[in-house]
Formats: sequence, C-alpha cells, structure tokens
Amino acid sequence: LYDFADTTTKAQYQMVFFEGSKLLVEWTNQHSCGGHEGSDPQKANCDMILQYSCEDSGDKFIISDVLRDGGRTDTPNAAANLNDALTDTTLKANRDETNVPFGRHETEASYFHCQNRPRNKGLFLADQLLRGDTAQFTRQNANGNRRGLECPEERDYYPYWLPTMWRDIAILTDHPERCEYYSKNSQNNNNKYFCSATGGAYTTDIIKSSFNQSQCEKNSGVWTPITWKLPAPNCTQGEWTRDNHLGNGREGQMIRYNWTIPTIDSLGATAKYSDANKQYVKCVLRLRYNISTDDYDPYNTFSDQNNNPEKSIISPVLDNPTVDPNVDLMGLKLALNTNQYGRTFQDRSHTFYIRRVPDKFKGKTIHNLNVRGKRGNIVQTYPANEYDFVPDHLNLWDPTNELVHIQWTGSNTHNNGDPGGDGQTGDAGEGQGGTDRHNIVQIAQSPSKQSFAGNIGLNYPLPLDKNPDNMWARSKCYNFDGTALGSWIDCALTMSTSGLVRAVATANARTTAINPTLNEAPASLIGGVVMDFGDPSSSDVGVCPKECLFTFICTRNNNFSNRSQKGVIHFH
Repeated sequence: LYDFADTTTKAQYQMVFFEGSKLLVEWTNQHSCGGHEGSDPQKANCDMILQYSCEDSGDKFIISDVLRDGGRTDTPNAAANLNDALTDTTLKANRDETNVPFGRHETEASYFHCQNRPRNKGLFLADQLLRGDTAQFTRQNANGNRRGLECPEERDYYPYWLPTMWRDIAILTDHPERCEYYSKNSQNNNNKYFCSATGGAYTTDIIKSSFNQSQCEKNSGVWTPITWKLPAPNCTQGEWTRDNHLGNGREGQMIRYNWTIPTIDSLGATAKYSDANKQYVKCVLRLRYNISTDDYDPYNTFSDQNNNPEKSIISPVLDNPTVDPNVDLMGLKLALNTNQYGRTFQDRSHTFYIRRVPDKFKGKTIHNLNVRGKRGNIVQTYPANEYDFVPDHLNLWDPTNELVHIQWTGSNTHNNGDPGGDGQTGDAGEGQGGTDRHNIVQIAQSPSKQSFAGNIGLNYPLPLDKNPDNMWARSKCYNFDGTALGSWIDCALTMSTSGLVRAVATANARTTAINPTLNEAPASLIGGVVMDFGDPSSSDVGVCPKECLFTFICTRNNNFSNRSQKGVIHFH
C-alpha cells in the first residue's frame, strides 16, 4: 500500500467525496475484457467487478474496523492464534510501528477465519495440488501465500458464498446473460450465511463450521444471515478492451465507470464514523477482473473434473502439456500454467472519505473533477500513466442544478529510483524532483469566442485582468463546508496556486513572488473547491449562454509533445 509520508503535512491528503456525487473511475487492464461472448468475442472470458468497503463496528470476522494506507509496503502481521485475533493484540503491534504503520484493509480476525475455515472443495483445480485445505489455498494460490490480510479464496472467486466486507458497485461482463445470476447472489440484496458466536465468544470449531448449519449449531454457533440491504449491483456488458495494451478501449481511451458515491445512511447502523459529528466515513475501492478461457466451461466445470489419473479422470487443461498437432513424429509444448487458467487480478485505491452534503449543496448533482497519473514520462510511469485531469472533458447539462467539486491529492516523496520494476527509473517533470504539483488555469480567450477545438490546442493562459468574462467570473466558488470562498479572483488564485494563496489580501501581503513551478505550494488541494456555474445572483457576468466551454491547463505539467494535462468543462 501507498507510502503516505509527506514532508509538508506528515500524511498524504485523503480525498473526500460528497455522498451522492458522481465519481468517474478509470482503469487499465492488461488482458482482454469486455465485448460480448456471442457477438463480439474476446480472447478471454472476463468479468470486471467494482466494489467498495467502509469502516464498520460490526463483527470483525467479516467487516473492517480500521482502514489505513500505511507508511510501509511490507506485509502486516497476522494473528498467531484465536485469542490474538479476538483481542486485537496483533492490530496493536501493527499500529505501534513508530511513524510507519502497516497498511491494512481486512482485519486480523478475518484472515484468521480464512486460515481456519475449510476451503470450498467443489471448485475446479485442474492438476494443481494444494498444500492445504483451508480458504487460504486456491488453484491460483496453491502454496497459501499471504498478501496483506485478504483471503485468497474470497479474492479469487465471485460471487463469494460467505459474507465479506465488500459491497458491490457493478459487474461488467462479456456474458450479460449471467447478470440475473449475479443479482441473485450479491450480498448487496441477498443473505449470505455464516456461523457466528453469541456475544463474540468464537471458538475454532465455530469457525470451521462456516459451511454447515447443523454443524454450526452443534458447536454452539448461530447460523447468521448477513446482507447489506442495498440495491442489486449494476450489471451490464463490459466495454471491449485490447489485450496487452493496458486495456484501452476501441476509442483509444481508458475504460471507465461513473460511480454514484453511496450515502452514509446506506452504510447501515454499524457504520463507523470518523468524526464526532457523524459527517465522515472512511472507505476504500477495489477493482477485480476474473479471466478464463474457452478450453473448458468456466461456469460449469467443478472438482469432479480435477485431474486424477488413478480414477481415469483427465483434467480438460493440464500444466505445460505436449500436444500432437497431427504431424508425424511431432509434439509441441504449450506454455500453459493451470493456476492461471481461471485467474483474478485486482487493485485497490488509497483510502478516502465519504462526507455528508452541506445544506448549501443539497438537492444538486455534484460532479467530481480530480487528477490521475504520477510524475514521470510515459516509460517511467508505466504501468500507470502521466498526469491528467479526470474527467478530462466534463459535460454539464443543467448548470443550475449541478456543482463541480475540484480536488486532488499528491506527495512530496515520490520515489522512482532503482530498481525500476516494470518501468524505467527516473521522474521526469518540472519543479522539484520527487514532488507532485497541480493547478488549474484557464486557457486562451473567452469561452464565447473559442470553439473546443481551438481552445484545447492552445497552451498560454487567459489573462484574467484583460478578460473579465472567464470561468471564475461565470461561477461562484465555495469551500468544502459550503462557505463562500470570496470573490472570483480569490477562487482563481486558489486554483492557480493549489491552495497556497486563497485570497487577494494574502497575495498582496507576500513579500516574495510565488515559485513559478509551485514548489512551495501544497501537493494536495485539501478539501478542494466547489464551483456553482448556475447561480446568476452570485456571478459577476451572469450564467453561461446556451452553450459554452471552459478549457484549462496545469501550467507545471504541460510539457508540449511529452505530456499534456488539460481539461474541458462543457455546458450544453
């Protein structure tokens, strides 16, 4: 997990999203996904699963009570025994690392449960020989290796048959006919049962009874239903992506999903608030894609097809087989690893907060405008990408009822030294090495005089003193809590300096010029700025005409011909 050390704020800013706001989630995937198996088939069957989890005070064997990015990337400690898992002894050890605590999503208790409950023995293993019979061993993880505190069986299979800490957002599949199945098996809107303990008095026998109600009750456990009481996840055909091109779609753009941030009330009565006023809850986002091939039916092949020559059962796929292409005296070897024929890849976000909407913003659609990528050129950032705005083209159709919440997070301790890993060492970019900086400055002329095509190709900022008709004057800016930011000039200063200078008075009081590459500015726009383009009473020049465009640039990260950090807000 991410190293949050920051020489300015001591901890990297965790993004805060208003409940109910629109967040564009983008990703790349190495393997082919999407399309339709019947009419637009791919090289692999693929389901992309989007999920989130939030801090909760419920049963620690299921939920997570502490989500943390961490200040180190090695694996956190696991519970040594049941008492350790129940009393959080290991958690205290994980927390007590001076200034560099471990990252943590799942709990020590949940991983202990995974280590001790039986695995699902109905699953297809091909010819893989698992070194254990608990849920930490899967076809993809035959040795039972540990990564963080996640349970390998839960990670590798969806939908999972036991309760988990994850809430489903969407399933993007190349088999849309399976959507009904996913809907009927999501924990969002269906009960998942497990063997719980009265008063939290767990025993290893109760944990081992996870699959069997009668055995659970025999061991003094309680057969307990768990559901999130949420709508079924959105399930739809996934967008086609090309394999080995980091998953860009047919239009050459990253694949994306427009997520509506859940309301805090929808998180349930056991949601763990991060503040005394119950305004914030900490969460994390997870993306997984499950891939398989057509060499066997991935949805209807089970353990009865596991390789067992003694019983004359030959698995439909074998490890590195030598095959006969029907040419005399010739056998050819396939590079086929059966622990990867049916495989899951995943990534997780940094932790972030969901916040209740202030009264000033209630009743309006809030769009998030953020930054993606990291410092470096296209080779150095691989397999990520260079800086850009997300979305880079934001469409507003009803400005009187829409707001734009702009924020970003960055670091002062970017390290891309040896070893370079997948990419190349180095951090090409402007300003002080190892630092992220962003800002927003409007490009070129007034939006009423420039087309989109004309503006996006320009690189010089719009002189605001000579152009009073600009994106800041056409809007009213607010702080994160709903209080007014001041004049439109104050808003322009805030955005152009990444929050270093937030008012004309502050600028006038400075005795030195601002560093032109923003070295002294914060790495993050903490709290962000909320822009209202639809309130004519608070705008110096009134609302936008029927259609207008605001194009903007990050002055530091726009090296022409190398990297381009530009964006558009388009009013229709």
